[in-house]
Amino acid sequence: MDIVIKGDIDGIEAARRIKDCYNIPVVYITAYADEKTLSRAKITEPFGYLIKPFEERELHSTIEMALYKHGSTEKLLKSMEDTINALASALEMRDTYTAGHQRCVAELTNAIARDMNFLDHDIKGLRLASLIHDIGKIQVPSEILSKPGKLTEFEYGLIKTHAQAGYDIMKRIEFPWPIADIVYQHHERIDGSGYPQGLKGDDILLQARIMAVADVVEAMSSHRPYRPALGIDEALEEISLNKGTLYDDDVADSCIRLFKENKFKFEDR
Repeated sequence: MDIVIKGDIDGIEAARRIKDCYNIPVVYITAYADEKTLSRAKITEPFGYLIKPFEERELHSTIEMALYKHGSTEKLLKSMEDTINALASALEMRDTYTAGHQRCVAELTNAIARDMNFLDHDIKGLRLASLIHDIGKIQVPSEILSKPGKLTEFEYGLIKTHAQAGYDIMKRIEFPWPIADIVYQHHERIDGSGYPQGLKGDDILLQARIMAVADVVEAMSSHRPYRPALGIDEALEEISLNKGTLYDDDVADSCIRLFKENKFKFEDR
C-alpha cells in the first residue's frame, strides 16, 4: 500500500480498513519517511516498510517476511480461541444451563454487532467474550445455580459476584480485544443501577452494552430451573420499555428490529 494515493482517504486509512475487514497483512511503500507519517502508519500495525526507490528483491523479501509473521499472528488467534472454548467447556460440564445460555448470547451479540456495522475483527472479539461472559459462575455453588425455587438475598449476592470473578479470571490472558472488561461490565446498566461498578452511559463499553441486551433477551426467553420460559415477546417488551434507562438505545433498537423483521432467531427455538 502506497501511503500517498488519490481520493478522499490516504493509504494509511485505506490500509486500516482493509486490515480490519479482511485481516490482510500490510506493507507500506512511501517516499515520505518523516516521523509524523511513520507514527500514523504504526497505528495500523504494518508488517513492514519500503522506502522508494526500492529493488524488486527487496519487495519480494519484505512480502515473504510479512506473510510469515502474519501466519504466526493467525496461530496466536487460534490459540486464544482454543483457550476460550476450553473455558466454556469447563463451565458446561459443571452447569449445562449456563453453557447453553452463553452460546445463545454469542449468537445474538454477533447479529446485533453486524447490524450495527461492527468490523469483523471486533465482532470476533465480542463473540469470544460472549462465549465465556458467565465464566465467573464457576465459583458459585452448583446447587445455587440449579436451585428450582426463589433465591435468597444471600444466594443472589453470591451469583452477583460472577462478574468480578470472571474479570479476575480473564484479565490474566492477553487478548487483542478488551474481553476481561466486557465480562466485567455485562451487568452494568445505563442509569448506573447495574453491578459490580455502577457504571453509567458511555462509561460502559459498547460491547458490554450489546451483551447486556443479548443476555437479558436470552435469559427471559428461555427456561430456567426456577421458572418456565417467558418468551421472546416479553423479553423484547422489557428491552423496549427500559431502553435509554437500563439499556443502550441503539443496541435495544437493533435487537428489537432483528426479531421483528425476522432477521434473527435463536437456533434451538
